Amino acid sequence: MASKNIFKRLRERELGLLLEGADRLSFSAGTTVFSEGDPADAAYIVDSGSIVLSIDKQGQIEEVAALGSGEFFGEMAIFKNDVRAVTATAQSDCVLWRVGSANLKRLIDSDPALAEKVTALLQSRQIELFLKERLVSTTGVAGGGLHVSIKGDPSLRETAFTRERYTSIVDKVLPTLLPALRHLLLDTAVYRVFVGLNNGEVRVYSVMSPFTEELHTAGKIVSEAYMERHFPPMNYQAKSTFILEMLNHIGNSNAFRQMPDEWRILMQEQTLQWRPVPRERLETVIDHLLDMRRMPNVYLRNFGISMVQDAVRLQFNCDGTHIVSTAEYQKFLEENISSE
Repeated sequence: MASKNIFKRLRERELGLLLEGADRLSFSAGTTVFSEGDPADAAYIVDSGSIVLSIDKQGQIEEVAALGSGEFFGEMAIFKNDVRAVTATAQSDCVLWRVGSANLKRLIDSDPALAEKVTALLQSRQIELFLKERLVSTTGVAGGGLHVSIKGDPSLRETAFTRERYTSIVDKVLPTLLPALRHLLLDTAVYRVFVGLNNGEVRVYSVMSPFTEELHTAGKIVSEAYMERHFPPMNYQAKSTFILEMLNHIGNSNAFRQMPDEWRILMQEQTLQWRPVPRERLETVIDHLLDMRRMPNVYLRNFGISMVQDAVRLQFNCDGTHIVSTAEYQKFLEENISSE
């Protein structure tokens, strides 16, 4: 989260009013100032030392910001009437000024110039927190370095090794289905597929109808004639260019011009950051799906893969969902699958 220190810009009179009713508190290194989900009744100014703000993403703690002397935090939950969105922890021994929400709001309401500064700061922090909170961003899984695990019913995991395995309708066509999926993603207008390996359901998303989900069966997808009827050819580069053009069009549309500033800025940033998943990475993922399905005891139930987001969705018979980037896919296979 970018440092936007509006309190350093306050006039001496304003700062005096703000600190007049503030409490000066000391925290030792490692102490929690407040936790994610706590009710918000105050903001804080760092007098000395440092504070780390973090969020919990499915059990994985991710740092949002590190703040030092003169910077303030905790204001967003107050002005958004929300609970704490982050956890604040003293990174070192520190001294903080605790400013009650009523005093803070009174000062903001009395000074239009300050209110404008705070509004700009809140918009910036809202965008940055939004980007941090999402498990999967517009571009993918945290730049390719994060593996997200969403656990389901524990009882299903406990009985995974005792449940009988059976050959599904997809297993019979899987060796020919995988080349068909490769063809869909690399050589047609399709940008995302989701396959249920137990029920034979194939969900397809195409740039030709980006707001709809097409449903097919695995038995049909393996037919070359069926593929030609339903999926127009489009090479990977042309499809990538088309997607970027659509993103730009959305960002410049009248509908988006009427949205709050933070959302328009967010759309612009996401469009600038977007890149298609390298086609060779998609090929690698597809090449190993058959091996995962054939693993003893633990096997793949369904998966989703896309050229738009670098995030492979995998679900196994032990329940729960794994989301991993294509860049980390091979490492995921080596380190996680065998431990399921």
